[in-house]
Amino acid sequence: MTESWTSGYVTEVGYQWGYFSELNPMRAKISLPCSGIACPEITHACELGFGQGVSLNMHAAGSETEWFGNDFNPSHAFVARELAGYSGSGAHITDESFAEFGRRREDLPQFDYIGVHGVWSWISDENRREIVDFIKAKLKVGGVLYVSYNVQPGWAGFIPLRNLMMEYLDRISPRGKGMSARIEEALQFAEKMVESKPVYAGSYPGAVKRLADAKTQNRNYLAHEFFNRDWHPMSFLDMSRWLDEAKLSYACSASLLEQLPSLTTTQEQREFLETIPDPMLRHQVVDFMTNQQFRRDYWVKGVRRLNAAEQMEAFKDLSVVLIRHADDASLTMKGPIGEVNLNEEIYQPLLDFLSDNKVRSIGEIIRKLQSDKHTVVNLLQALLILMGDNQIAPAISNPPARIRKQCERLNRFVRNRSRDVDEVNFLASPVTGGGIAVSRIVQLFMLALEDKAGTDEELAQFAWQRLAARNQRLVQDGKPLETDEENLAELKKRAGEFLNKTRPVHSALGIQ
Repeated sequence: MTESWTSGYVTEVGYQWGYFSELNPMRAKISLPCSGIACPEITHACELGFGQGVSLNMHAAGSETEWFGNDFNPSHAFVARELAGYSGSGAHITDESFAEFGRRREDLPQFDYIGVHGVWSWISDENRREIVDFIKAKLKVGGVLYVSYNVQPGWAGFIPLRNLMMEYLDRISPRGKGMSARIEEALQFAEKMVESKPVYAGSYPGAVKRLADAKTQNRNYLAHEFFNRDWHPMSFLDMSRWLDEAKLSYACSASLLEQLPSLTTTQEQREFLETIPDPMLRHQVVDFMTNQQFRRDYWVKGVRRLNAAEQMEAFKDLSVVLIRHADDASLTMKGPIGEVNLNEEIYQPLLDFLSDNKVRSIGEIIRKLQSDKHTVVNLLQALLILMGDNQIAPAISNPPARIRKQCERLNRFVRNRSRDVDEVNFLASPVTGGGIAVSRIVQLFMLALEDKAGTDEELAQFAWQRLAARNQRLVQDGKPLETDEENLAELKKRAGEFLNKTRPVHSALGIQ
């Protein structure tokens, strides 16, 4: 008997409607030159395993890049095609296996960029081999791979407990019950086992906490995160061995906050890291320092190092924009070692310069702010850190009318769905070439404006009518607001913030 087309992957419940900014090629176009590495012009891009296709469609709608996407789940492909149809982006979407996509599609171009988010750790070695073979065949020389994956040591203690829950699913829980109910049973089984105080629980308190956290999480998320047949966290060096076969070299972390050592390691740890001559081993040791659970990395097929003059030349055509109101910009961030206050002398002038939410080239920023205190290195690092904290984003100053229209059509579809469901909490920006976080409540306020509402009171009334009709309530400090008056008062407060802060920022970002 041949194996099911699912290959042990959960298909009974759909993946969450997430957007992942690391998949946006515009981030790579800034991150790589800031790390002294050349990034190609990205005209053809591909996402493997796109889930519901939110990221794929926002990047296709928000740029002139020709996008291809493949996800073996036909339900995901159906939704992604629907989104592409609304935007008119022309994204090419298929539901083939990795093997079929790589071997039977002679019409595929060579890609400048390939993204693999949330796939690598949840598939078999056979499918990993197909992905590596695809990258080897289809990624251009000089091209960029973005890949994310679960990492040891961060998951090491939880692996036995996860495997035990999978054994419970396979041996005891009836398949006819449905995936969500079976997951609930497996969680209860593991919880009762932990309550019996096994030695394992005392040795791995982090695993016990992770189980408690799982009890509070969306069951669809848990199905895809922990309950596929294959679930294989691996080390950074193991990943490098896989990708070495496709002639890929590690470039830098796409999780940009990790590029600030003071956020991730102590002074003592940094001194130890400096004694390690091998850079790849050094990255592996950092994962131990931070107990890393999930890596997001850029790899390049043929690294070309930029000299100082080439690096400055690259910045002429690279720009950023502040994506929040200036009053909400922050110099405080949290890292693995705790809260860190950024150097005000370096960061505040940069935030002040970007406070009008206008697109500024990195070259202009350096010319305006460079001084003895504000060196090029400090400014570049500051840009990466602010980008990693989602305070600024890569940007283009004059997106074509076609791109604006594509984003507008996609956003209209997303907003209209917010009348009934809290599903996609992002809208597409033609300025940033990707998604911007926009809550369902704000989307309802935007619908109210289309309905000729204008004051904070009118926006609040519009939103409350939609929520109350479905017996939905706002949540504040972890508790639902029960009365109409409480909900309306909170909605009016949020509507005022939307009109005074959020709406002007949206206008600057081309979000309609």
